[in-house]
Amino acid sequence: MLQTIAADSFADAKHLQFLELDNNRLNWSSSESCDVLAGMSSLTTLILQNNTLQHICEPLLAPNDTTSNLHMLDLQYNKFTHLSAPLLRKLNSSELPKQLFLSHNPWTCDCDAQALHSFVKSNRARLPDVLHVRCDDAELAPLVELSYNDFCLPDLGVNAKYVLGLISLSALSLMLIISALCYYKYKLQLQVWLYAHQLCLCCISEAELDRERKYDAFISYAHQDEHFVEHELVPGLEQGTPAFKVCIHVRDWLAGAFITEQIIDSVEQSRRTIIVLSENFIASHWARMEFRMAHQSALNEGRSRIILVIYGDLVNIELLDQELRTYLKMNTYLKWGEPWFWEKLRYAMPHPTRFWARAARVGEADEIPLQDWTPSA
Repeated sequence: MLQTIAADSFADAKHLQFLELDNNRLNWSSSESCDVLAGMSSLTTLILQNNTLQHICEPLLAPNDTTSNLHMLDLQYNKFTHLSAPLLRKLNSSELPKQLFLSHNPWTCDCDAQALHSFVKSNRARLPDVLHVRCDDAELAPLVELSYNDFCLPDLGVNAKYVLGLISLSALSLMLIISALCYYKYKLQLQVWLYAHQLCLCCISEAELDRERKYDAFISYAHQDEHFVEHELVPGLEQGTPAFKVCIHVRDWLAGAFITEQIIDSVEQSRRTIIVLSENFIASHWARMEFRMAHQSALNEGRSRIILVIYGDLVNIELLDQELRTYLKMNTYLKWGEPWFWEKLRYAMPHPTRFWARAARVGEADEIPLQDWTPSA
C-alpha cells in the first residue's frame, strides 16, 4: 500500500485521463497533492477512495485552465472533516466535476459547516452518494435532510437572553415566595419534625417548639404529698428566679371533668412533667397513670420531658410498675433535700436557649447527670 507518492511520479503523464489510487494509505497535505497532480490537464477521472486523506489540492477541485476536464472525483472512505468555504463557493458556481463522491467521511457538523451544508443541498444531482454524506455524529440524519439549526443553534441575541433570564428569575422568586408562605403556615409542624429527626437543630430553639404550651411544668403527685407540693415545690418554682408557671391538680383542674382527660391535657399543655416519686405515689393508681401518660407522650415526641423527684425513702421498690422501674434504672433523678436541689431542678426545667449547638445534645435541660438510680435490695 502506498503512503506517499513522489512529486514527479506523473510528470510524463500529462495526457493521462484515468487515475485510480484507491485502497492505499495516502495522507497528503494540500500542497503535496497539488505537486503530485500538477500538469495533469487531461485527467477526467480521479479515484482516491479508501485512503486516509484529510486534505486535497483545492485548485484540482476548483476547475481552472489546467484542470478543466475533471469530470469525476471519488473521495469516499477517507478522513475529511471539512472543505473550505471559498472552495465550496467555487464548486457551486461551476459544473465540474460532474460527479463528486463525499460519503463515509467524518464530516464535522457545527456552525462552521454552513457552506458544506448549503453545497450538499444545492448539488444533489452531482453527488451520487448524497444520502450517505453524514455528520460525524452518527445519530443525525443525512446532511442533505438536516436544517442548519439541527447542528448549529441560532444565536438567541440579547433580547432573548434577557427574556430567558427574566423567566428564570421569576420562577425562582415564585418558588421562594411559595416556600416562605408554606414555612409561615407550617412553621411549628416543620420545626417539630426537624427536631424529632435531629435535623437543623442549630436553627430550632426549645422555646419555639413549646411556645403553644400553657405551663412550664405539670406536677404529678399522690394526694397524700400535697402539703409538700403546695408549700415547698410550687412556691419554690413559681416564686424563685426564674419564675415558672406550674399546673397542679387541686388548683388547675376543672371540677367534675374526667380525670383521664385532665391528665392527658395537663401533660400535653406542659413543657415538663415533674413526678414526685414517693411511697404514696407508688401506691396510687392515678399517680402511676399520670406517669404512663407522660412517658408515652415523651416516647411519641422522641424526647424526654419527665423530671423525677424522689420524696422520702422508697421502701417498697417491688411494688413499682415494671415500666416505672425500668425508667428509674435508665434515667437520672433528683432527691428532695440533697445539696443544690433547687439549682438542679431549675436547670432541668425549660429555659430559653438561642441555639442547640449539636444534635447529640438533644437538650441539656432534658437529661442532666443528677444521680443514677440504684434500687436497694
